[in-house]
Amino acid sequence: MKKRFKLIAILVILVATILSGCSGASKSSGGNKETSSSKDQPDEITYAFPAFGNIPKDLKQVEDEINKISVKEINVRVNLKPVNGGNWNQQVTLMISGGEDLDLMPTLGQFSTMASKKQLADITDLLQKYGQGIKSTLGDDFLRGTTLDGKLYGVTLGNGKAAVPNIVMRKDILDKYGLSIDNVKTLDDIAKIYEVVSKNEPEMAMLVPQATGNVSMAPGSLLMQSKYDNLGDNFGVLLGNDNYKVVNVYESDEYKDIIKTMWEWNKEGYIMKGAATSTETAVNLLKAGKGFSQFSNGEAGLDAQLSRNTGHPFVAKKLQDPNITSGTLNGLTWVIPVTSKNPEAAMKFLNLTYTNADVINLLDWGIEGKHYVEKSDGTIGYPEGVDANNTGYGLGQDWLFGNQLIAHVWEGNDPNNYKILGENNKTAPISNALGFTFDSSKVKTEIASVTNVANQYQPGLDTGSVDPDKNLPEFISRLKAAGIDKIIEEKQKQLDAWVDENKK
Repeated sequence: MKKRFKLIAILVILVATILSGCSGASKSSGGNKETSSSKDQPDEITYAFPAFGNIPKDLKQVEDEINKISVKEINVRVNLKPVNGGNWNQQVTLMISGGEDLDLMPTLGQFSTMASKKQLADITDLLQKYGQGIKSTLGDDFLRGTTLDGKLYGVTLGNGKAAVPNIVMRKDILDKYGLSIDNVKTLDDIAKIYEVVSKNEPEMAMLVPQATGNVSMAPGSLLMQSKYDNLGDNFGVLLGNDNYKVVNVYESDEYKDIIKTMWEWNKEGYIMKGAATSTETAVNLLKAGKGFSQFSNGEAGLDAQLSRNTGHPFVAKKLQDPNITSGTLNGLTWVIPVTSKNPEAAMKFLNLTYTNADVINLLDWGIEGKHYVEKSDGTIGYPEGVDANNTGYGLGQDWLFGNQLIAHVWEGNDPNNYKILGENNKTAPISNALGFTFDSSKVKTEIASVTNVANQYQPGLDTGSVDPDKNLPEFISRLKAAGIDKIIEEKQKQLDAWVDENKK
């Protein structure tokens, strides 16, 4: 009996030792290393993004190629989830409130609003642990543009930040009528070209909307974008870069001039009919030959990008000088929603999109040999027999994903294009308020009311569909009744405190 008890005791000790050893092995595998069990089951995340054209038919093939890399490198499997770009902000808001699977997504002009509403995860510690590649790519200044109360809630896209408003026009049509975009500097210069083209191409709209009710993108008017810092939401902005006075941009002379011009252009028939309500994207309209031009924000290569995406030749002309603001940086920000089920895996994959050129080229251009091939000058283009109309991955949104500056450059651009963009980032003027992010939580009721008013009036004013002499005063009156002055007062208070703390 004693021998039996002794044998049992020995077995208990052996089992305890084995279990202890297993436990010790598990603890020692912390940090960035994965346990053997997790290696068998990669973490899965959903990577959502707006698609401003048709959903590529080869998207799943591209996703599979990305996962070959990401599973090997970080043990994360990604599910690509394109969402119609025409109503992106509304869709992702519904996805988050509905608790849908969503781990990574970009914010399009909604960063400060979503951060204030606590819809975005604080990624300060996650970036430190899993995002060192992002830190080294962007640098401290650019990371400051996506903070709120000292906490990081997203990372700006790794692309050219010295973007400015451009007018982009069909080159073949300009050539056809002996016109040139080279000397265009003002809206009057643009109108002179429209006058000629519209008479000769009566079935074509001279100007198509970028998105629903968004022709000039007034304000945040694209045509004012580098003239002011929108301080997050356009409801109280800094005009110019020599003061810290928050003003109502809708009462500014600059805004009045733009919407009056849009009104005149609409009466001349230059702006696409139904622009205030159309849900079709500019890319699809231009691709179908329904439009001659659009306003667009960008830098070098904007015309080549649009040419590639539409199959028509385009040329672009910058209309203003750059000004890097917090809005410039957080206008397109990659974030992890608070509903993410696996924020660690999301940050690992996000970091991969800023450091791994193979992943970025897959997201940007698709599969080499199938969707693109490398040219003799180092740029890339369509393979033989493939073009914008039949490619299986014509997403053409290299401005949207991770670190664009490590990706291939499309043919027609300077092979050093991305190097140029990187240098421009270092030399472009920076807003006095870079790093300030407005916390709208104290005026969220007013924000909601003012947003509703803006959504009601802006599409008509921006597309020239309504008379500004009658509707602008009414718009401003409704904004004041909804509480815009209270928002501006709170924003000024926060900005003054930020200046005291950061500009001494």
